[in-house]
Amino acid sequence: MTRVLAFMFCLLAAPLWAQVQGVELDEPVALPDFAFSNELGESFTQADLDGRWTLIMFGFLSCPDVCPFTMGNLEAAVSETGMRVRPDNVPQVVFISVDPARDAEHVSDYAKFFHPDFRSFTGARDQIDTLIEATDSFYRLMTPDQTGYYEVQHSASVSVIAPDGTLRAKLQPPFDPGLTAEFLAQLQIKYRKARS
Repeated sequence: MTRVLAFMFCLLAAPLWAQVQGVELDEPVALPDFAFSNELGESFTQADLDGRWTLIMFGFLSCPDVCPFTMGNLEAAVSETGMRVRPDNVPQVVFISVDPARDAEHVSDYAKFFHPDFRSFTGARDQIDTLIEATDSFYRLMTPDQTGYYEVQHSASVSVIAPDGTLRAKLQPPFDPGLTAEFLAQLQIKYRKARS
């Protein structure tokens, strides 16, 4: 991964936890072709990145803390972003389950629990691994116990994808919704200037 520039915005009067941990990449990273789906027959491919900003998070449906916390955080941040950018520039949010064996039958319900416009998918292991590697993310399925139950470890970062389908930044929770919205709005301004 290329050298990155870290941006942390803090409000003077805000509590210490009120921050955004946004990391903008020095150079955009092209994403490989991928294909995910859910039990409703909906699909998510590289073509769905074209022309709009996208926030991608990896996790699993039975995650007890990181996933629901981050998705709730994203809902608030996206709502705030909607007050700073045009409606067509509000990022779409996509949740990718890294645990298709347990999640494939009802993966579509997960993201919609946090916002009706959020979507969730899963896919074949090679597709998951390809996008995990391309976004510099991480997951590990732990060894099953005697009952077959297993834990899943995964990164909590959120990948910020530009309308040209390239990875531009990463968000690391917890993040303040207003400050994260400002980070995303400034990222969009910089993107437009670079393309003009």
